[in-house]
Amino acid sequence: MSDFEDRMEIQQLAQVYADGVMQRDAEIWGSTWAEDGEWELGLGDPVSGRENLKAFWTQVMSGFPWVLHWVQPGIIEVNGDTATARFYVQENIKDAQGEMTRNAGVYNDELVRENGAWKFKKRVFSTLYRGPVDLTGDYAGYPEG
Repeated sequence: MSDFEDRMEIQQLAQVYADGVMQRDAEIWGSTWAEDGEWELGLGDPVSGRENLKAFWTQVMSGFPWVLHWVQPGIIEVNGDTATARFYVQENIKDAQGEMTRNAGVYNDELVRENGAWKFKKRVFSTLYRGPVDLTGDYAGYPEG
């Protein structure tokens, strides 16, 4: 596979991840993770393992009647069967109490080719903004490091 093809497949992977969120489909969302994938949200210990990730995600999503999740094209570096990427995302979220929140942040990712397909090995999310949808909340700024 060429570098261009690898990058396109990784871009598509990020879109499939977003599609899983928008459809609220744990199987679609979970298909983007490596078998031993790890997700760090900055809210405690990371969650590891595809099946654990799907169970955790399903539980979290149950608290939100709807989530709109958009991902921008990423910055991707491929090195053989591994890669790193950075994807910026925005979400509009409605919680169980009917409160609306906008969440904007960045995923710093490690990827691996698993059984011939690119998967997220590790995703680390950093919040850049979380607050009212009208953006009157506090801007956290870009994470250091």
